[in-house]
Amino acid sequence: MKRLILFVAAVALVLTSCATSSVKTTIEGRFVANEPLTLSLERISDNYDTVDKIAEVELPQNGEFEFKFGMERGLSPRLYRLSFSNGIRPITLVVAPGDEIYIDSLGNLFLNYKVEGSEESALIESFNKEYYAAVDKLATLSQQMALAENNILKLNEEAYRAAEEAMRVQLRFVGSHPSSIAAFYATRQQVVEEYVPMLRGKGISTPHLQSLKEGLTKAYPESPYIALLEREIANVEALVELASNLQQTSYPDIELDDMYRKMHRLSELDGKVVLLYFWSAQIPLCNSINAELKALYEKYHDKGFEVYHVSADENRALWIEATRAQEHPWISVFGSTDPSVFSLYAVYQVPMAYIISRDGTINICPLESKELEKQIKKRL
Repeated sequence: MKRLILFVAAVALVLTSCATSSVKTTIEGRFVANEPLTLSLERISDNYDTVDKIAEVELPQNGEFEFKFGMERGLSPRLYRLSFSNGIRPITLVVAPGDEIYIDSLGNLFLNYKVEGSEESALIESFNKEYYAAVDKLATLSQQMALAENNILKLNEEAYRAAEEAMRVQLRFVGSHPSSIAAFYATRQQVVEEYVPMLRGKGISTPHLQSLKEGLTKAYPESPYIALLEREIANVEALVELASNLQQTSYPDIELDDMYRKMHRLSELDGKVVLLYFWSAQIPLCNSINAELKALYEKYHDKGFEVYHVSADENRALWIEATRAQEHPWISVFGSTDPSVFSLYAVYQVPMAYIISRDGTINICPLESKELEKQIKKRL
């Protein structure tokens, strides 16, 4: 009998422990849409690479919904999202054990939503509205460019300005909230870079990630996002080191097309001193470098100096227009034909250049005119 009592007491203790280790968490609210919708609650993985569906509901006519689920007591806040069945952007929330979050919206469910009960989620709300307003403008201009027969350059300039504005919103937000999971979420948004690849490396950079990592370490020392940031910082630093120290007796060959769709291999220039230059027609600094480079090309071309000019522009028409206007005398090719070349040469920003000696040795190269001339003369 005594053993039975002890056994029952042990079971009760285990059940009590299990019951108290999980905390009820609630996400509820109202989404008023113009069509029937299915709403899903999903948890974003700690590596921010997958999502797991937790629950799903059909929104009633009044749009009200409620999700109740357990979270481990003491668990650091995690990222969840509410996803809609009709392709509306999902709404991301920062959820801590025991939170009671209320969210509602009508009309444009993503840009009009309001959230209460989670300060971090409210920060994401404010970021989304400003960032994605600029992104939507960029998307509209991109669609107009695809259909336009005239004024493509003007539309492209407007799109580039919209992309820059979205990137400024992102940088400003991350810099203003360095101890927040909301800022971590903001660093994950790379919509601008998808539209305008040449802006890669111009936005969130290692110092931003480092500052965010330090802030999260103080605010949420158990957060899994800290380890993810550490890995990303290490990867970027390794890439920069590779680009800075690259020196080999043979270089990766690439083949890209010029404005007339004629293919040019980098290896065709073997035996010459070659400047492998990555640039963009939309970056004023690159165009200034082109003007200085023309003078050096004219001075040293007959002695064996060549340029393999790789555009990072997404818009081929804009690149062709700039190339013609600047009258490039060298091989000028379109890098977006094969974007892998940028990874192959560890191009993390533009302008960026390598110089290849006659024997095939390759080194990263400065683009300041006087220093570049020294590097050319040394190899001829």
